Amino acid sequence: MTTTDTLRADEAIAVRLMQAIRADAEAQCAPDELDLVSVTLDLSATASSAADLTYAPRIDRKTRTILFTSGSASGPGGVVMTATVVYRIRPAE
Repeated sequence: MTTTDTLRADEAIAVRLMQAIRADAEAQCAPDELDLVSVTLDLSATASSAADLTYAPRIDRKTRTILFTSGSASGPGGVVMTATVVYRIRPAE
């Protein structure tokens, strides 16, 4: 059993959405490191399973030291959850 197996559907969606956003952010900022500053999650509908959704991250704005990013989780009925995330960019050593 993985850690997400015990989560409710909305919690599992939040975890998968954050994973998709972070992976995209790390790819955009490599080789620099990212430190999480803030996260806002908005649930707009319900879904029975996190696995049945499509996760779409996007970079909203990048400065030398801060990355503003967001993403959405969508199913056949439309967007289920959105997230806005801010990361601090720490130069690779």
